[in-house]
Amino acid sequence: MEILEVTPEIFDATFPNPNQIFNSGAFSKLNESRFEKVHYLIFKDSKIRLGLILGLKEQLLLSPFSATFGGFENVSDDIKLYQIDAAIQSLFDWASAKQYVGIRIIPPPAFYHEDFFAKVMNCFYRSGFETKNMELNYHFQTANLTENYEQDIWYNAKKNLKKANSFGLTFEKLNAIDGKAAYDVIAQNRSERGFPLRMTWEQLVNTNSVIPMDFFLAKKDNNSIGAAIVYHLTSSIVRVIYWGDLPEYSEYKTMNFLSYNLFKYYKEQGIKILDIGHSTEDSVPNNGLCEFKESIGCSISLLYELYKKLN
Repeated sequence: MEILEVTPEIFDATFPNPNQIFNSGAFSKLNESRFEKVHYLIFKDSKIRLGLILGLKEQLLLSPFSATFGGFENVSDDIKLYQIDAAIQSLFDWASAKQYVGIRIIPPPAFYHEDFFAKVMNCFYRSGFETKNMELNYHFQTANLTENYEQDIWYNAKKNLKKANSFGLTFEKLNAIDGKAAYDVIAQNRSERGFPLRMTWEQLVNTNSVIPMDFFLAKKDNNSIGAAIVYHLTSSIVRVIYWGDLPEYSEYKTMNFLSYNLFKYYKEQGIKILDIGHSTEDSVPNNGLCEFKESIGCSISLLYELYKKLN
């Protein structure tokens, strides 16, 4: 299996519909300056089979290098296991020749492309990748938002949603220009909890030039009490990048109101899955977050951090 190093533009022309947009050349190019080098790799035998974007930091290859997950892209669904095996071996040979010390890969949760990622995980395991972390990632399938939704969710979630609805809260989608109002609510939420946002508003706007985003507010009268910022990662999957409420309005059960209205909005838009994100860090759960996401009807998948030592 031959490895071709290409430009971000050629990578995107080769993989015009990636399994998720974090694996696009355009997105990766936005963050190139933060790393020593970014490699855009295409794996080819008689045909182009796979692609992989890797950032280099302290002689370690990272995919993703500035996102939540990365991993291989495939040209077609009929990729064979032996072709993935050959690509991984070629990757090892290529990286070892450059004297890189290791490879860290975090593939997306399986629901982004279940059959392909099952194959890739099997190949990674057999090639010697070790599991360094196993995060719990939560997602909501909009098909589950039926007339029985409130009967199916946990008792506390049902009670909190009913209470939220009794306060006359409103749900508002903002345009991109007004999106900073949502960002400011989330920034205040994080500041009061002692977890400053990693992205500035300017960085978020820059990212929006590549990734379509939606901005939402939950309001009580004219007061913004909760917000969400959502990325479109595929044509049928969105990911909640940031959401939160203001503690001073906790009596309104804002997060139950906000989550329900997000589910409703995206179901009406034809979106199949809302990826709510992981609620563990280095595999250690935030029990409150885990229980909240389970209570509102989310399913759970695994987000693996894999590592292969070289040389």
